[in-house]
Amino acid sequence: MKNLTFYKHKRTLLALAITTSFGASAQENNAQLPSTEDKSAKEQEIEKIVVTSKFQQSLINRIAITPKELPFTLDVVDSELLELRNFTRPIEALTTLPNIARTEDRNGSGTTSFLSRGFAAPILVDNRVQNNFRGAGARDDSFVERYEILKGPASIASGPVGAGGIINTVTKSPERESFASVKLRADQFGSTGVDFDANIGELNSSDTVLLRVSGAYRDYEFDADHVGRTTTAIRPVAIVNISDDTSIKASVAYRKNESNPNGGFPVPNGEIPAGIDTGTFLGFVDGEVNSEDVLYNAELNHEFLDNLKLTVRGSKQSTDMDYKHVGGIYSYDGLTTGDYTYLSENAAKNELNATFIDAQLAYKANFWGQNQDFAIGIAHQEDDWTREFAENYRWEKISLDEIAMPHYGWDDANYGEFQLFQSTDAKLKSIFAEAALRPSENLTITAGIRFDDLEQNNFRRSAYGYNDSDLTTRLGASYSVTEDINVYASFAQAFVPQYRVLKDGSPTQAETSDGIEIGAKGSLFDNRVSFQAGVFSTQRKGVAITDPNDPDYAIIADEVDVQGIEISTNTIITDALSFTFNIGYTDIESSDEVPAPVFPEVTASMYLNYESQSGTLEGLIVSGGFRHVGESQNNIMTEHTWDGYNVADLNASYPVTENINVSVGILNLTDEEYIENTQVAGVNKFRYGAVLGAPRTVTMTLRWNM
Repeated sequence: MKNLTFYKHKRTLLALAITTSFGASAQENNAQLPSTEDKSAKEQEIEKIVVTSKFQQSLINRIAITPKELPFTLDVVDSELLELRNFTRPIEALTTLPNIARTEDRNGSGTTSFLSRGFAAPILVDNRVQNNFRGAGARDDSFVERYEILKGPASIASGPVGAGGIINTVTKSPERESFASVKLRADQFGSTGVDFDANIGELNSSDTVLLRVSGAYRDYEFDADHVGRTTTAIRPVAIVNISDDTSIKASVAYRKNESNPNGGFPVPNGEIPAGIDTGTFLGFVDGEVNSEDVLYNAELNHEFLDNLKLTVRGSKQSTDMDYKHVGGIYSYDGLTTGDYTYLSENAAKNELNATFIDAQLAYKANFWGQNQDFAIGIAHQEDDWTREFAENYRWEKISLDEIAMPHYGWDDANYGEFQLFQSTDAKLKSIFAEAALRPSENLTITAGIRFDDLEQNNFRRSAYGYNDSDLTTRLGASYSVTEDINVYASFAQAFVPQYRVLKDGSPTQAETSDGIEIGAKGSLFDNRVSFQAGVFSTQRKGVAITDPNDPDYAIIADEVDVQGIEISTNTIITDALSFTFNIGYTDIESSDEVPAPVFPEVTASMYLNYESQSGTLEGLIVSGGFRHVGESQNNIMTEHTWDGYNVADLNASYPVTENINVSVGILNLTDEEYIENTQVAGVNKFRYGAVLGAPRTVTMTLRWNM
């Protein structure tokens, strides 16, 4: 495994880091990029980082293809950009991308979740599905190297995942050279935390074994009293190079969260009720949510010939999540038409297990004077989830004027025994094939086909099960119109199980979707402007929504059509100054039977980034700008809309010494009050309380590189 190679020529490191967010320059090993000697000076300037790794972590390294050749939108947010934006939860930097919206982690036990182009965007880890019930099984921030966001239907990339897109978490891998870093972080609410990353590198001065360990301990506090979360995480990962042709990578990741989350609030008229702000506590004072997650990963790579490679991957994940004294404000139709709402309290135990294994052969040939790449593979995945509720729970009818009063949960004895409420046992078998064909130097045609067969047994008040299968395809082409600009077009499908039951006891079949996208990507003006722009349309069929007459069941609704546009640009104004701009528009059309998801029509961000080049302040980096979220349809009160909002951010960092860097950030600089989300991640009737976005948050971070 080769070291990370940084190219720093005429552009500053800051400008190059910003460029990476548009997916044009971060790349895994399998793409056959030209050597430094073969590349032009322009290519060397725009390329930030090349990771030469034998292991399959990226969404796009199943076959050897460069980001420039991809016939669809791919955004990459790397570690440098995460540090630059300096969000409390680094993954929230994804909200600066077009047509991405954050949804709330309802029980505060894990990481946040997102919508892409109007629909749920599952979060993967190293290109494989993870347990993610309310974020309990997600990766810890300290384990993350970068995020990749693939937009549109994505079954070919990772099986049955989503129509709007997927988010891939690429975790850290060992490198040859040893290094270590410690990051301390605090904010004005009293939050404190420490992250560490120790790359031991080569053991015994040999590249036979490489080791890296990362982890964190954090104690989060928030504006509202009684709300808090603590996180403990550690992940060792090792690479064993058995020979020049055979390598193994293995890791184990442990993460524990303990929290007392805030609740939402009702929105009977589509607006924030009087007296509700970010300092209002709406849960139970003695609420408890505990989650514990362990993920084992392993991967074997063996090269039989110069042009044939076998990859075998496997993972095992176990996640436990328990909660009690946790309340929810229920706001679906009929409950908040007057001066009252309902606060619920219950206790639950959740256990999730996932096993994944796949095997792939990648083959490279040379004809038509170009490299041609092919891959075939099989995959097997098993998931089981059991959810037990305490036999006793309560609903409390309260006045809207009293929802912020302190509430306390029952004694444990009042809950009674736990009983099975819901279970899912699913087995997914898949076979796939992909190819990157290059008929000429300028044209790349990508094609993929995948067959998924799903067998599942479900229980939710009654038992049901069925088999469901589908064949999905992807076809696209990318053409270099100039040395620096590619145009592309693609067609893709998705197959998404819904795990719901109809009122007659039969299961909902999986929904399907078809999507098309055309666009362009590249650079202009001697690489001083890099861009990615696309127009898309996706049609979802067989969508299951909550039965408006009985929220415990689903009904199959009509189609949902989504159209939109996305533009991302980075402009290097001078060696010290750069400007990033992202904008997305999403139009969702559905019948009266299908309430549209709460998703903004327009999302945008603008950031100005400055790095001092000389003098006493050399190395000072200042970045500031705002995120815009436009109006979105309110599916509770159709005569209202969710208001749009702008959130401004400012961050500055300075290298105090060669090894110590200090940064100060202000998130939500103007202390904007806004409804960030409504706890709905798909096309469903709104049921739970609305959630306010974070208030003005001042953070201080100290990083020590050793």
